[in-house]
Amino acid sequence: MLSPEPFIEKCRSLAKTKKPYLDVGDGRVRLAWLDDGAAVFMERAEAVGLGISYDMLLYALVEAGGTIDVNARYPINDTIQQRLRKLLNVRYVV
Repeated sequence: MLSPEPFIEKCRSLAKTKKPYLDVGDGRVRLAWLDDGAAVFMERAEAVGLGISYDMLLYALVEAGGTIDVNARYPINDTIQQRLRKLLNVRYVV
């Protein structure tokens, strides 16, 4: 059985950040944020664990004017922002 501790630590780091964003690279989109200047990425299964589906990430990417085949950073949308607030009980400034 895998320990949930790495996931819990990522959630704690995410709860401290004020600038989550979408990171597009290698044909995939991930939820990401900066923690003490270092980028932290939440993989697909971890995001699903927070109730954020891959389709939600893709929709936010399109809504931000991005595309999956251009490596870049994009802002999260209101839906993901509200989900993070609800799940982590944290106010984000985007």
